[in-house]
Amino acid sequence: MRCDLCYQSEPSTYVELHHNVGMIILRRVYTTEGELCRSCLDRSFWHHTLRNLTLGWWGTISFIMTWYYLLSNVVTYVQARSELRKARPRREAPREAVSGAEARRILEPFEHNVRMRLRDGETPEAIAQDLARFHGVELGAAQQFVDEQRQAA
Repeated sequence: MRCDLCYQSEPSTYVELHHNVGMIILRRVYTTEGELCRSCLDRSFWHHTLRNLTLGWWGTISFIMTWYYLLSNVVTYVQARSELRKARPRREAPREAVSGAEARRILEPFEHNVRMRLRDGETPEAIAQDLARFHGVELGAAQQFVDEQRQAA
């Protein structure tokens, strides 16, 4: 499955985490819900827990709801971590890196992205390494593609 926050193809599980912001008379509730991977689950859990602990207490109803959300989030977190522990990451079969015209065809949709990254001051080597790693093309073909985009810009 794919994580709804980082879009990585990691094992994920559905969670709903909440935090309460008390404003003496009013209160607001914030929620994160969706399929989350382990790292996004950890980050979201601590995000909501810290806000509950610092901003949740200000008001009578908020005081009660903060306790409820803290307990609910801990139970959800423990259950989700248990599910993720059982899940195994998918392992793709290693594939051979592509070169030549096929590599060019794979990389063409990313011309604009490469030009933007070059304008932002990223090194051509770093861009080429990312392209090679994420799109399964040979590093030399990726470097040639980045050089072409640098000359065209």
